[in-house]
Amino acid sequence: MSKNLAWLLIIIGGICEIFWVSGLKYADTLGLQALTGLGICISFVCMLLAIKAIEISVAYSVFVGIGAAGIVLAEIVVFGAAASWLKITLIVVLMCGVIGLKFATSDKGA
Repeated sequence: MSKNLAWLLIIIGGICEIFWVSGLKYADTLGLQALTGLGICISFVCMLLAIKAIEISVAYSVFVGIGAAGIVLAEIVVFGAAASWLKITLIVVLMCGVIGLKFATSDKGA
């Protein structure tokens, strides 16, 4: 698997994580709970495939960073959670760290 495809899978998995974590809180019917379960499966399969081409420490950090930042933003934008400059600043710092890890990753090996 190419590194570009692996990074795409990490991004897709992180985005799926946003939806399934929200589903854990808001899914109130069997159908929505099933979709949440499907999202969990898709998210982790993407992650498992990607770590064959990317260092696991970096891949997992990026995966979780995308999910964490996305969940906070989804709570604010979609579900009406309180927003603050501190939350937004911390999301920006988190994403800078995630992007920095991506660029700090060596292309040697895998």
